[in-house]
Parts: sequence; C-alpha cells; structure tokens
Amino acid sequence: MNLPNRTWRGLLLPLICALLWWLPAGSAQAAVNCTATMTNVAFGTVDLVAGGTPSPVTATLNYTCTNNGLTAMQARVCFNIGDGNEGVGNFNPRIMKSGATNTLKFQLYQSTSGTVWGSNGNASAPNPFTVALSIPAWNLFSGDGHVSGSATMRGELIALQTTVPPGAYQDSFAGDHTSIMLTTNLLFMPPDCNSVLLSSKFPFVVSATVAKSCLVTADPLNFGSVAGLPGAADIDRTSTINVTCTTPTAYTVGLAPSNGATTGAGVMAPTGGVPGNTDTVAYQLYRNAGRSSVWGNVTGTNTVAGTGSGLVQALTVYGRVLGAGANVRPDSYLDVVTVTVTY
Repeated sequence: MNLPNRTWRGLLLPLICALLWWLPAGSAQAAVNCTATMTNVAFGTVDLVAGGTPSPVTATLNYTCTNNGLTAMQARVCFNIGDGNEGVGNFNPRIMKSGATNTLKFQLYQSTSGTVWGSNGNASAPNPFTVALSIPAWNLFSGDGHVSGSATMRGELIALQTTVPPGAYQDSFAGDHTSIMLTTNLLFMPPDCNSVLLSSKFPFVVSATVAKSCLVTADPLNFGSVAGLPGAADIDRTSTINVTCTTPTAYTVGLAPSNGATTGAGVMAPTGGVPGNTDTVAYQLYRNAGRSSVWGNVTGTNTVAGTGSGLVQALTVYGRVLGAGANVRPDSYLDVVTVTVTY
C-alpha cells in the first residue's frame, strides 16, 4: 500500500518544477516600468520688437509603461520637469540664456491649458503631467503587458521682452531636470505617484534666436491754418518719430520728402479742394531746434543716429514752412515723407 503512494509523489514533483520554470522573472511582485521621450521646444528666430509676442510652439511627450507581472496593475505616473541647466532656480517663469548670459523668459504648459508643467514637491511649479493607467499582465505569448501614449507640451515666450538683446538662447533639460515617478496598486488606482522614482529621463532643449529689429512710428507734422503767405514770416512746427530697436542695436533715421530730395527740402501739393490749383508750399525738415542742421536721408551726413535700448526713443522733427516770398492760393496742402530706419 505504501509503494503506490511513493510512486504518486515521485511523479508529482517533476510536474510542479515544470510549472515553476514557465513563471516570468519577478512574478512574486509585479514590476511596472515607464520610459519616455520629449521632442525639443524650438521657437526659431523671433522678433521681440516689431513682431510682438511670438506664437506658442509645441513639443510631444511619448511614453510607454510595461508590466512584467502576472496580474494587471493600476498605475499613476507623473512626468516631472524642472528648471533646466541654464535656468537653474527659475521655474515660473523659466529662463533661457545666451552665450553672453543674457536671459529670455518662457514657460511650459500642459497642452492647451494654463497649467504650468512642473514637478512633484515644487512650490513654484507643483503640477507634473500625470496619467492613470491600467496596464495588462505579462502574457506568455506576447511578453510584457504595456500601455503607450503621448501628450502635448506648449511653450510660450513671456510678453514685453523688447529689451532682450539679439542672440541665440537655450535652456537644456538634461540630467536630473526631468524624471518619472509612479505608484502602483493591484486593486485600485493610486491617488498619487510619489512611491517610486524611476531611472528613466526624457531630456529636451528649449531654444530661440532673438533677431535684431526696429519699429518706427511717426506723428503728423501739421503746420496748421495759415492766414496768407505773401511776405509772411516762416512758420515753425514740430513732430515726433518714435523708434524702438533691440538692445544695443545701432541705427540711423533718414527723412525723404516725396520729391526725392536728399536734404529734407520738400514741397506740399494741393489736395484737390480748389479745382485747377497747381501751387505748392515749400518746407524744410531739420534735426535741431535752431533749424540749422537739415534732416535728410544721406546716412552719416544729415541723418539722426541712435542706439537701441528695446524701449521707445522719441526723436523730434523740426519743420519750417518758408513763408517769405511765397504766394499761393488758399487750399489744403499735403506731402508724404518717408521715414527710413537703417540698422
């Protein structure tokens, strides 16, 4: 009676060993791991003066989370972004730097929302991008269970940065400036993702090139109403040209009346209020209040020079209508002066 029992036990042991041989490594405790990549945030060449605030740009996070256990797992995963190599200590806003250590402010957001993409435990940017995943179990035929996905990150340059000097700027999010954390549970979705810090990173670079630029606007030079010109004195009026150029861009401003004169000596023509009127009114443009230095468009000779600060610089145009000896019919007279900024 004992022999059959010993024989049955002898046959059972090889069967159990065979079953154990097929179990995947780590089956005693399911392991979830995640990897990710992020594309670069490239603003390209931007004009911060004449172009206003550049349009937002986007980057894409691609991630895959795997499960090598025999049971499906619930996982909450956080993708953390820090301050970057060049922007150390700056989270809201973040900053890029040029080779000359000039700074350009920007921010990174989650998709189309106003939520800054940050990291766990960061008081300035406390919100990492978070996903809740149900990851299938390990499968004998297909291997690790896995879930893949993607997310959009939006980059924006901060407005009103006209004083930023031209140059190439970047902030590199390499090394510990990105990280992935997760918490897993067999039965329910974890409320946070603070349990495990994975070794995987998703480095990327934020970059922009600030171009030299100038913006110019001009107020009308209005000589007003004149009660008869014959034998009258000259009439003096002023106008303002507003120039905004990037720091420290050197520029010159030239003025060219419509008659092609290079010395700022123009003529106003009638606007059509009096049929058949062909009279003209002569005027002269100057660089100084004493009206001794003409303002034309010969660079280096009769133009006005300046150096940009990124802020509006007001230049005064001194105009004079030459009244002595003039004899024109009553009418409205007009000319268009072209303002040219060279930089």
